[in-house]
Amino acid sequence: MVKKFNSKPGFISRVRILILILLLSPLYSNFFDPGENCIYSETGRTEIYFPLANGLKVYLWPNFNSPLSTIVLAVKAGTVEENQETNGYLHLLEHCLLFRQNHLLIEKQLFSTIRNTGMYYNAHTDQDIMSFEVCLEEKNLEEALTLLKDIVFSFELTEEALEKEKIVICQEIKEIERDPLKVGLTKIYSSIFSSSSYGLPVYGQEKVISQTTVSGLRDFYQKLFYPNNSALVIIGNFNPNKIKEVINRIYSDLKPGPVKVKPAFVPSGSAVKYSQLEMRMKIPKTYLLAGWLGPSYNQPDAVPLELLVEILGRGINPLLYGAFAGYPELVSSLSLHYLSHEKAGLIFLSAVTSENNVSTIKRLLQNFFLTLAEINYGLDDYPPGQQYLIIDFLQGGKNRIKWLAEKSLEEPILLGRALAKHLLIADESKSLNYLAAIGSQNSSDLRRVAREYLGKGKPVWLIIKPEK
Repeated sequence: MVKKFNSKPGFISRVRILILILLLSPLYSNFFDPGENCIYSETGRTEIYFPLANGLKVYLWPNFNSPLSTIVLAVKAGTVEENQETNGYLHLLEHCLLFRQNHLLIEKQLFSTIRNTGMYYNAHTDQDIMSFEVCLEEKNLEEALTLLKDIVFSFELTEEALEKEKIVICQEIKEIERDPLKVGLTKIYSSIFSSSSYGLPVYGQEKVISQTTVSGLRDFYQKLFYPNNSALVIIGNFNPNKIKEVINRIYSDLKPGPVKVKPAFVPSGSAVKYSQLEMRMKIPKTYLLAGWLGPSYNQPDAVPLELLVEILGRGINPLLYGAFAGYPELVSSLSLHYLSHEKAGLIFLSAVTSENNVSTIKRLLQNFFLTLAEINYGLDDYPPGQQYLIIDFLQGGKNRIKWLAEKSLEEPILLGRALAKHLLIADESKSLNYLAAIGSQNSSDLRRVAREYLGKGKPVWLIIKPEK
């Protein structure tokens, strides 16, 4: 059976993916040795990293305990590359490269390959990266690698094919605009990053998409889709020497593109003033959402903030629910996420409630966030005689992150996407063992980031109410 998936994951799935990217990918950065091809992990696993002469970064994870092999080919092409006039080009490119190119449709070549190999076939775009992924049997790896090269590093599109895909994407946008969490997250991004491209919706603007031409899309494509702006990750039970030879044979003839000069990036969120926005949608309950500017992927504060968010928002005893002690009926759902990107980050809170409770919930949350800089998170914060019946939030959060890192080995597609993203946006000058860094955090570290980002940080609040 051929599995067909929408190329845009749902909001909750996308948030989990982004969290996994932060959790997993720094775990491997300290194993990269520029002088060696082999990377030896603390668990005894051996991975292989090597760049091609054209700049394509390749990461192989052979002998992975999975019945199928996974390939992720990622390009550093996210909405940060767009502007108001091009917002939606990447969404179009993702769909058109995946399904509409002429050379892939001749004699139904693309769909014959999918049918004959039974592979999972999908793509995703976020603020920094566009990734193309397949999952299939090891015997079909060479065929899949050839297909991915033809998909990502070719642009053969007719106006007729583009017009057909515009209809699909505009319908997809209409579906997104019925989801309060997706609409709310987009609004929070646009408010906090109002003067940068991170504030643009990942799915694009319908008016831009409807006016896009093949020539305009081609010009945009040619600025980004080069091997030296890409990474290839393969995970599975395969012969690494054989696959290295196949990769060199298939991808070495690609020509590198010009080296991009990165402009200075000053997130507008650093100057965001307290604000409250309101809107109405056809929904049964009220959504109270909030966003704070957070650290970027490579900033040192990303590690303690991720641990703090894990303690506050997840596990069997999320500390965030302590904000409503004595008020158990105020919220029916509550979540907190930290979304990290190459140049900035976002802390995102969502609560589902009734319209009458919004003011109370907001007041309780604001007061609670101010207390986070004073909380004792671990047992070491108490004298030995006072540790009895104390909840060790600090160790519980560390344990959950270790568990999530190990559990990720059951999701090679997410793992491959995380590693590809890390190869493309991680600061190569820094070496970090993520789990060791998590293990070294103490309550003072958590109190510091709580004060910096949730205490002093200026939130944007958004209330989405049901239509009357």
